[in-house]
Amino acid sequence: MPESARLRNIPLQKEEPASITVAEPVLIRPAQPADGAALIAAAAAIDAETEFLGVAGQRHPWAERPEAELRSLAENKRGVVLLALTADGAIVGYLSAFLGHFTRNRGNLFIAVVGLREAYRGQGIGTRLFETVEAWARERGVWRLELRVSSLNERGQALYRKRGFAVEGSIRGGVFRRGAWTDDFWMGKLIEPLPGRPLATAGTEGARISAGASRTAPRIRPMRAGDGAGFRALDLRFAEILPFALKLPSEVAAAEAVERDIAANPADPRLWLVATVPGARGGDSVVGFAAGNIEFGFRMQHDAFVNVVVLPEHAGQGLGRRLHGGIESWALDNGARRLTAAVQAPNRAGRAFAAALGYEGEVTMRGYSLIGGRRVDRLRLGKLFGA
Repeated sequence: MPESARLRNIPLQKEEPASITVAEPVLIRPAQPADGAALIAAAAAIDAETEFLGVAGQRHPWAERPEAELRSLAENKRGVVLLALTADGAIVGYLSAFLGHFTRNRGNLFIAVVGLREAYRGQGIGTRLFETVEAWARERGVWRLELRVSSLNERGQALYRKRGFAVEGSIRGGVFRRGAWTDDFWMGKLIEPLPGRPLATAGTEGARISAGASRTAPRIRPMRAGDGAGFRALDLRFAEILPFALKLPSEVAAAEAVERDIAANPADPRLWLVATVPGARGGDSVVGFAAGNIEFGFRMQHDAFVNVVVLPEHAGQGLGRRLHGGIESWALDNGARRLTAAVQAPNRAGRAFAAALGYEGEVTMRGYSLIGGRRVDRLRLGKLFGA
């Protein structure tokens, strides 16, 4: 089931340093659940002092339960929040980073937030935060670090290049800043030694499955309660047949978990569509799925994240286009200026489908996943609606 990108798509960067000398020592350590309230307060103060993080006055996604979020992060071992603290325990900076969701991309660490109070910039604290998170990553077998930075943030870019990051592409019209739509850069760093071997681009197309086209035209409708088992069957099928799928069959969510996601009422707009045909034993059989998700917070409210999948035996009938058309119309109605999608580089059919719909390649995430002992790139694609 698609997961919220609330934290993993925030374009967050270190602000430009100020020329203020701070004599007191600063400690770097992982955040604990008890730090929750102070972390939220520090994040709000940092947001008010920079144009490159969250919008001042906008609530942090963890604001309702920061202690529980930090506890879950530690228990699930899915990432880390590092704090920069003064001798008296005041939080003056922080860095948050999150591992990939699945076994095959868990060696990818997304650095979502790097923020410092204005009076503490230019003191090397940002460098120390990066040194600490990289050490944390190496201890856990991470092979890739990545982040997103504004094209306007030249000092932030200089820091990241100094730490070994390279630009992997541009997200066109990523964020509205200084009265205009500006690009964001995606930057990545590969940690040596890299596991596995690189994947050759030739002859790596996924296995094709021969099947007769269905005689019943699929019906497209919003996902609803009761679709959990059908969606799980679809998700499991793709995990089993696609050689470069990120998700292993064992990582496919249970029908009960899918039902909980369907019933959830998120604050941000979303639309989930299913394509169904009558099942052999009654009810609906899910043969295609499309999702659109928009984050209204953190300057991302104009970008809709899109996912479309169709079973092989129903390909070539225009079903994918119909599903995508429903998501695109919904996105336009909700004020989106662009669509964002992602595809594994070896997925030639997926790349051709996206290109036919008007998507253009924007970012190549080098060595994003490790599948069958081979490093696989992931492509981030974008489609803009207007200037």
